[in-house]
Amino acid sequence: MAFALYAFLFLVVLAQVSSRIWLAGLDCERTLSQTMLQQGDDTEVAVTVTNRRGFPIPWIYFEDSYPADFPREGAHAQLAVLMPGRSVTLRYRLRCPRRGYHRIGPLLMESGDLFGLQKRFRTGERQDYVTVLPTIAYIDTFNISAKRPQGPVRIANRVYQDPTRIHGIREYVPGDPLNTIHWKATARTGALQVKTFEPTQVYGGTLMLDLHDDSYKPAAKEERMELAVTTAASIAYLLQMSGEQVGLITNAVDAAEVARYEVEARGALSRLEAEMRAGEEDESTRINPLTVPTVRGPLQARKIAENLARVLPGHGLDAHQLLVNEFRRLPRDAALLPVVPLVTGELALAFAAMKLSGFNVTVFVIKDLDAYKEAAALLAAHDIHVFHIEHEWSLHELSPAKIGR
Repeated sequence: MAFALYAFLFLVVLAQVSSRIWLAGLDCERTLSQTMLQQGDDTEVAVTVTNRRGFPIPWIYFEDSYPADFPREGAHAQLAVLMPGRSVTLRYRLRCPRRGYHRIGPLLMESGDLFGLQKRFRTGERQDYVTVLPTIAYIDTFNISAKRPQGPVRIANRVYQDPTRIHGIREYVPGDPLNTIHWKATARTGALQVKTFEPTQVYGGTLMLDLHDDSYKPAAKEERMELAVTTAASIAYLLQMSGEQVGLITNAVDAAEVARYEVEARGALSRLEAEMRAGEEDESTRINPLTVPTVRGPLQARKIAENLARVLPGHGLDAHQLLVNEFRRLPRDAALLPVVPLVTGELALAFAAMKLSGFNVTVFVIKDLDAYKEAAALLAAHDIHVFHIEHEWSLHELSPAKIGR
């Protein structure tokens, strides 16, 4: 009996030590074929596990984690025997069906002793992310050959003049700059004549996306938020294709701020504990809005789409607070294009104040007929046009001549 007891204790200690050291000597690396995708695109994942220790591992089971609703081709788990210095590679393909900033990994590894007395689990030290861009609904009424695809913009502020756009000539008045004198007209009439110029036009727009969690009704909340993101991305591409400036401000949370790119490799005695540790994420404490400066460029819409791919519902500033916070930084030569779930009386007064201060404002209400009627009633007195975006196909029926009016 003493010999049997000593043998059993020896086996327990051996199982404890072997299960620990086998998992501690593993390195894992993951590569992705592409990390920036459109919805419905595929990415190939390759995970390589290498035994860096000088002793073999009799058995190891490893499984890579990914979003549960992503269709997969190929095996994402494998049981293997790892000799010293050898590697095993796991390959599979993922299809990314929805917008977002999605985590792939970390790798979950399981091993144990040869006698089946104890199993241990360990998570990998790395997880990767793929960015799936939002849907872009191309507006059919957009005329790429038109000089101004959105139609003419009425000028509220005539403070600045465009020296490249000559409007006419008039007689010289003391104080006129010498570089505005029209010398040919002066020679022909015998009196000093000066050139007059058209005022600088308002062009392009700054999108204001409201993704405050409390602003959306619980019914179909996620669907409405996705439609709001699609609307903002589609208008951004419309403005860029017309050669105009575009920018973005939003009260949403950036998913990249809560992502954990490097994780601590932790051991666990149960699979549930290991999965819970692998799924932990940080929380964003940022209150300042997420912004993309309003500029004109060939990659501006792409930059906005990449930011919109990562946005999550926020709990900080609401739409009115966002507008008040960013008012002084908004360019006056660009229209304000709010994409909101509803317009409150306070927000309507803020839009009216923006218009009185020289901004052109066009509001997009997302999939709520009652909210649209209320917004139209509140903003009609201020001559602010409101679009109702009920479905994605509603974007194809927009009238670009009224955007930024």
